Amino acid sequence: MLKVEVWRNRRSYDFKVCPEKPDSFENNWKNNSVDLLQLIDTDTGKALFSCRCQSVANYCFGKERPGDTVSYGDTIAEGKFTLRCFVPPRAFHGEIHAITSTTDKDGQTIDRNAMQISADGYQNGRWLIHDRYSQKAGHDTNYAWSAGCIILSSADLALFNAALRDGGISSGDELTGEVVEDFYGQAA
Repeated sequence: MLKVEVWRNRRSYDFKVCPEKPDSFENNWKNNSVDLLQLIDTDTGKALFSCRCQSVANYCFGKERPGDTVSYGDTIAEGKFTLRCFVPPRAFHGEIHAITSTTDKDGQTIDRNAMQISADGYQNGRWLIHDRYSQKAGHDTNYAWSAGCIILSSADLALFNAALRDGGISSGDELTGEVVEDFYGQAA
């Protein structure tokens, strides 16, 4: 059996270059992609795949709303989640995966459709694992911009998908996932 683990480094929450300045592309790139995503064979305990990722919502400005309690409130909370593999990409690049059946840092439920209803009654977009490819630029961005999703490079997403397929995972299959805080034991 396979499991996905996301080891979040507490430095990920310290994403502002200048804490006194507002959230923006120019300010929210510090400590980018310092988290670790692993695909684990639970029978052997062996990591079949490992890469750096961005798991804290640092894209909490402009067209993306900030969280309800803190700017990064749409970040997936520590604990268990379900990963539905190879879901329809819609506007995303590559083959993506839905994060379901969990909560965010604001305490709001991310439902079986990878969606949530915010405190003010709005349905928020999908929580996914996807890459940092920019349709506009035609390549990966220099930094990963998360509105709550777990972001990988395009190359790492392709390798993750190959590892899933090698493990017998198909479209619609579900895996157990877990976010673990304090990777490297760093203080917030």
